Amino acid sequence: MSLYNKIKRLVGRAIFGYQMLSSEDVIIVAMSGGEDSLALAYFLSKWRKKLRADYRLIGVHLDMGFPCDKEVYNRGVKWLEGFCQGLDIEFFVEKTNCGEQALEVAEKKITSPCFVCSWHRRKHLFKLAETWKANKIAFGHHKDDLLTTFFINLFYHGELSTILPVQEMFKGKVYLIRPLIFVEKDMLSRFVKAQGWEILENPCPFSDKTKRKFLEQWLKEHVYSLDPRIKKSIFNAVFNPKIEYLPQKPAPSYKNNPQR
Repeated sequence: MSLYNKIKRLVGRAIFGYQMLSSEDVIIVAMSGGEDSLALAYFLSKWRKKLRADYRLIGVHLDMGFPCDKEVYNRGVKWLEGFCQGLDIEFFVEKTNCGEQALEVAEKKITSPCFVCSWHRRKHLFKLAETWKANKIAFGHHKDDLLTTFFINLFYHGELSTILPVQEMFKGKVYLIRPLIFVEKDMLSRFVKAQGWEILENPCPFSDKTKRKFLEQWLKEHVYSLDPRIKKSIFNAVFNPKIEYLPQKPAPSYKNNPQR
């Protein structure tokens, strides 16, 4: 089976398995210009044709406001616009000051710049969804993102949780969908390279210094490399929790009733 068909099948598994799409949908597609977002837009467009559905796709690129070579950046955004138009996807660029706010908190060492940037970025997308009456926002999160998030929450937040294939927001007014959730990062990288698509480089100065980036590399080098079956097994485990074999917190009355 070709790489194209493998990815398309996995995307279809997510779409049908979680009932992600319907003809009445207005979907904002988060377009960073990286490999994941290019593949996301491409396969959403392909499935729209296959399903003969008329859901509306709106590609949105957020200019984060980070310092960069504007000539190179603008040329990349122009290519991204043409890419979306070729897929019959509307395209918009929205300027934000998310990057400036991230740099500010980093300089003052108030909190994580990545948290601030992510929070404001998502808030901006929610506002656009309200303006355009979009009921769904599609992100290019993939299998590796789900696993990395799981371990971040396990190691640093003391909880068993990760990103969801479909996530309800604002009592059902908006849903976050992740059609690439069953696709490995390596598959996306190889597919994008084979297509010869241009990648819009991330101008964020923190992109290679994040906890997520470190953990991605650590898992690859020290966990997945131990046995080719481990990655698949952990991924399956996330979807197969045995709640009855996970201990519950003790009742609040435990301290007052030690005999029990």
